Amino acid sequence: MAADITFEQSTPQPEQQNFSGFDWSGFYLGAQGGYTRNKATYLGLDQNLNSGSAGVHAGYNFQHGNIVYGIENDFNYNFEKGNETNLEWDASGRARVGYALDRNLIFATAGLAAAGGKIDVPAVGKKDDILIGWTAGGGIEHALTDNILIRGEYRYSDFGNKDFGTGIGKVSADQQKITIGASYKF
Repeated sequence: MAADITFEQSTPQPEQQNFSGFDWSGFYLGAQGGYTRNKATYLGLDQNLNSGSAGVHAGYNFQHGNIVYGIENDFNYNFEKGNETNLEWDASGRARVGYALDRNLIFATAGLAAAGGKIDVPAVGKKDDILIGWTAGGGIEHALTDNILIRGEYRYSDFGNKDFGTGIGKVSADQQKITIGASYKF
């Protein structure tokens, strides 16, 4: 009787991973617009420069399970006018990391930021220069279709201090930006 006993080995079940149903991997290109609060400080005085903003962005995502990471670059034009100090444009190159919940992505972002600043000082004249600093923020993105993405994002940028050669000392600038946008994922 013992010769007729058979043993069946059970095959181990593959480890289940919680994958997002939507694949966030790939290149994307889009546009955004929103509200910008710029602040410039010189001669110990703060000048608030609130305006609208519009721009473009491009990036590439990788996905591992529910973790999405990648890089993104953007360029924005700020519509502020009529001040002695203006941040006419801003741009950034950033890393992004997020958590995918199927067609929703919650992300954080940080990296290098630059802005084109102009200053008009009476008796000195107009000067312009590029300010370099850092930016950090986060947002949420939603895939409407397999190719159309929409997003909302908040970022804070510190553009550091710069001597515009005006004799008034260093000018510092920072920015808070809230944008909404849309992207095409290739």
